Amino acid sequence: MDKSMMTYIIIGLIIGFIVGMIFINFVSQKGRKYAKVKRELEQAQEELASQKQMMVKHFSHSAEILDNMAKDFRRLYQHIAETSGQFVTSDDMPMIDLEAVNNDISVKNELTLEKQPKDYSDNPSGLFKNDEVKS
Repeated sequence: MDKSMMTYIIIGLIIGFIVGMIFINFVSQKGRKYAKVKRELEQAQEELASQKQMMVKHFSHSAEILDNMAKDFRRLYQHIAETSGQFVTSDDMPMIDLEAVNNDISVKNELTLEKQPKDYSDNPSGLFKNDEVKS
């Protein structure tokens, strides 16, 4: 055999091997299953990426809204603090006699408890009973 014939045989084997691999991948059940799983994986990765993008957008928008709310509350507090003295003077405010409230016996009875409250139930829950007893 001469060199050119050997070259053609080697090239033919290489091309045959490549065509055979392609044919096996497209025709065989494993090849189809692999292609299907690969498509599903790519689709899932695209969905995950879009979902991550939506979450980032959502949280950034939420942070912006919360920042605006904080600024608005700060402005409201400053407004109330600045204008509160204009409408009510100290003469208009009713005075509360704290000494009279402290000396009142009915108020003391409401504030003190007659006995310590229970933080448990008198009835057993049945949680730790044996199986024979539950039946």
